[in-house]
Amino acid sequence: MNRYYVVLSLSTVFYAGTAAALNPGLYEYSMKMNIPGAPASIPPTTIQRCLTASDVEGVKAIDMPAMPNSDCKVANQVFDGKQFSYKVACTTPQKLDGEVKGTVSATTLNMEMVMRIPEAPGPMMQNISARRLGDCK
Repeated sequence: MNRYYVVLSLSTVFYAGTAAALNPGLYEYSMKMNIPGAPASIPPTTIQRCLTASDVEGVKAIDMPAMPNSDCKVANQVFDGKQFSYKVACTTPQKLDGEVKGTVSATTLNMEMVMRIPEAPGPMMQNISARRLGDCK
């Protein structure tokens, strides 16, 4: 299961901070992942997170943060205020490449990630959605 570590890390870091056009507030994030050949299916995950004004400021919110011990590079990043996309490629700690695309509004986020690892039996797919529940408590 180690070979899936980078993909899980990428997605967790990204969806926790992706909020380019979102209004500050309390959000509920839902994540579904499909990993071909995994010994068991991964159950959907739901979390709540308070996004502050600095979390949703400018395009920095859709940039993929650097991961420790990783050489992942983002390329072809596009963001028009409503839609975003980019490609990612890594060689360390493992080789992978993928695409991310999604939409964002003042109160919602929807994102699809497709990642490929050479040793994996097929592409790993992940869908993330977030919706604003209200103000932070």
